[in-house]
Amino acid sequence: MDQYEPAQVIPDRNPAKAWLENLAEGVRLALFRRPTAGGFHVNANQFIAIAATSLTVSFACSFAQVGFAGFFNLQALPSELFWLPLSLLAGYLIGRVTQAPGVVLLVPIAVGSIGIPLSIASSAIWSAVDHHWLRVPAAVLGDMGIYQLVFAWWALAILLAIRRLNVPANPRAISPAAIVALFVLLPAYFVPSAPLWERTFDEEDAADQPGLTRQAFSERALYAQPELLSAAVDQLKSGRAGVDDLYFVGFAPYATQDVFMKETLSIVKLLEERFDTGGRSVSLISHPSLVEKYPIATLTSLRHVLQKVGERIDPEEDVVLLHLTTHGSEAHALSVEFYPLQLQGIRPAEVRAALDDAGIKWRIVVISACYSGGFIEALKDAHTLIITASDATHTSFGCGNDFDFTYFSKAYYDEALRNTRSFTQAFAMAKESIREREQKEGLQASNPQMYMGEAMKEKLSKLERRLSKGDAIAQ
Repeated sequence: MDQYEPAQVIPDRNPAKAWLENLAEGVRLALFRRPTAGGFHVNANQFIAIAATSLTVSFACSFAQVGFAGFFNLQALPSELFWLPLSLLAGYLIGRVTQAPGVVLLVPIAVGSIGIPLSIASSAIWSAVDHHWLRVPAAVLGDMGIYQLVFAWWALAILLAIRRLNVPANPRAISPAAIVALFVLLPAYFVPSAPLWERTFDEEDAADQPGLTRQAFSERALYAQPELLSAAVDQLKSGRAGVDDLYFVGFAPYATQDVFMKETLSIVKLLEERFDTGGRSVSLISHPSLVEKYPIATLTSLRHVLQKVGERIDPEEDVVLLHLTTHGSEAHALSVEFYPLQLQGIRPAEVRAALDDAGIKWRIVVISACYSGGFIEALKDAHTLIITASDATHTSFGCGNDFDFTYFSKAYYDEALRNTRSFTQAFAMAKESIREREQKEGLQASNPQMYMGEAMKEKLSKLERRLSKGDAIAQ
């Protein structure tokens, strides 16, 4: 086995050749191959060159996905450079405990060189998924699964490289690999990332154009939120005496994928056309193209909206349909994400508490998310219909940017509810449609679920009869 000796900090006779050899070494180590006998060229010039190359590659990857119709996102720059001080600190600490000064720059050069090919690989994977050239299970896509896989690849490659590069170790001190894991990998994992090159957008076409990406959450958008939230609830009409009105609350809290936004906007239109919800719907949507038009979707805004809906309705007559669409986790939490805000996920008990506190008696809760069946137990009661895109242990599908609906919502709303006003009959139709689609595409069954409270059966029958007669009462 070749033994690698950490290079001395000396100038390169041919800096360009040394830079290329460092890049090649990074590719070898990223593929878990052993380092060459010559190893890395370690000096300040090469450290700067690798840092600049890493930044350039990150920019180029984001530009390749967006094209010229974009802008430079200055706010993403700190996260792209965060690895630099971390790896320098790790190199310094290892050099101190081992009395090997060459390690101070070896560590950041190795970390950066390994990260460059993985940035390219990550960008290629995302592009292939978005264009449907690569089929990836929803379990991988959900909760930034691809990012986690690439990060794990990067971390393992770095730790193995530290060992194979024979970085000196002091048996009386913490190991070099442990220092890198603690001071580089762990902090880097929790730093939110954003592309350096963002796509610009046309706000009017936001619901119709696939593949829209993100703009930063601006100061203007932040201060507009209270006004947007007030306007959204102020326009709600009160329930009509003697009429079982249907109210709709849409909740799309995952800002970095377009499908949840587009799905919610489409459902609003469908329900207004077929279920007499005009003036009785509120949508909370986290998406940069709509950040100055709709209130963002958070647990706080959901509670506020449900409280206001509860004040508008007749609790004995009116039914509230709450549609939640996002990623879900095996721990049964709904993802809530809008960079750079730090937002908490939503658990079943929190949805139940928000509905209870608002005094909403008659409830339809539709959840389009992976593992959404795990919400049923907490939400069920005699006055509730619960419909989920999957059971508690399986994923659902269709969260790509090119989709207008997730798979289940497409089958339930856009197909079934266009042909029936029965929410339960629509579920049966959607479940069969999903089964056929998943079999055709070779996907593991998501097993959509439905729970119907005993008292809710008659309530929905009454609502269905009114709507089927076309009795949209004059406003």
